[in-house]
Amino acid sequence: MIRRTALLLALTGAAASANAQGLGDILFTTNDRSGGQDTIQLLDYANLTANTLVTFPAGPLSQERLIGGIAQGPSGEFYFSNSPTPNMNPSNASIIQVDNMFGGAPSVSTLFSSDPVQQVEGMAYDSVTNNLLFANNPESGPVLPLREEGILGIDLANPVGVSVVVDEPLFTDPRPRDNAFNVVRADRVRPGNFYINAVNGGVDDNPDIPPGGDREASLISRLVMTDANDPTNNTYSTLIDLSPSVTGLSETLSRVRGIASADNGNIYLAEEHNRSLYEVQLDGNGDYVGISKILDLDTELDSDNTGVRFQPFSIIFNEFTGKLNYIERNIDSGNFEGRIVEVNLDGTGRQVLLDNVDATQLFAVPAPSAMALLGLGGLAATRRRR
Repeated sequence: MIRRTALLLALTGAAASANAQGLGDILFTTNDRSGGQDTIQLLDYANLTANTLVTFPAGPLSQERLIGGIAQGPSGEFYFSNSPTPNMNPSNASIIQVDNMFGGAPSVSTLFSSDPVQQVEGMAYDSVTNNLLFANNPESGPVLPLREEGILGIDLANPVGVSVVVDEPLFTDPRPRDNAFNVVRADRVRPGNFYINAVNGGVDDNPDIPPGGDREASLISRLVMTDANDPTNNTYSTLIDLSPSVTGLSETLSRVRGIASADNGNIYLAEEHNRSLYEVQLDGNGDYVGISKILDLDTELDSDNTGVRFQPFSIIFNEFTGKLNYIERNIDSGNFEGRIVEVNLDGTGRQVLLDNVDATQLFAVPAPSAMALLGLGGLAATRRRR
């Protein structure tokens, strides 16, 4: 189902005045887990203040709603997931499009809604196919007749259907095998390359997690889009199994919740069970070389003495500052109160940019001049495809 002009769920809250963005500013979503309003906000990097751009009305479906990634389209538009829980049949999930984000009156519409979009947990734009790629992860709770787990794609030139770009293998397949996709991240230096994370599927289990939990190591795979006319014609292969028998690390990375691609060609991981950030070294071809821990939040925040632990979530590379930004969630607070943080690529220089915010996803936005160029280029590309 597509509604290109109607506001989503009586969505409200356009900004009252123009919202200019600057270098290093961060677009982020919030998720009120108590049933309150969810928002799209802009963190002003120069002043470390936040401005609300779009507000979603409170309601019973607001829990776990804006949990997926943020993607920017070819004409400067932005895409967000709307994945309210529980999953239902037909699905009440959708992908939201926001135009004129920084012009003072954002325009909100629905790109696609209902099945097979069921639980979006990662999103990125592919310029090769002009597809919006996203991880669809309806989880194992409800029995859905149109259930589809995998990496899906929507052609933005003709968004009337959904392609299965990568189908998730059966859970009964021998390991290693992908299970529960949750991250789609574009490679910044290798066009057409994307990093896909599966929460589970590695050959080793995490002994610190009770049976029945997310014990299996996460798997990071590389998706290469090669055919402009067919997103399902691609190459997909495992980049790294995050099992200790493969990485040589002392711990199992069994819950990767974010991947960042940096200008140095490496990728960075946020892992919630170990409460740490990792750097994955890649060679010039994008193949795996090695992995190292760059920041342990338990050590950094002296969790043994304070008794308070924070998990990292939704990590990005901010091309305008050359640093990493991620969300820290207080898992001992009872409500996962969060903050937006900045660190150097080696894990040093940790700084809290915004505290006491229920942030769920981050996106480093271009400067206004770059947005204008993007819009012209995207419009030309769209016209060629049509």
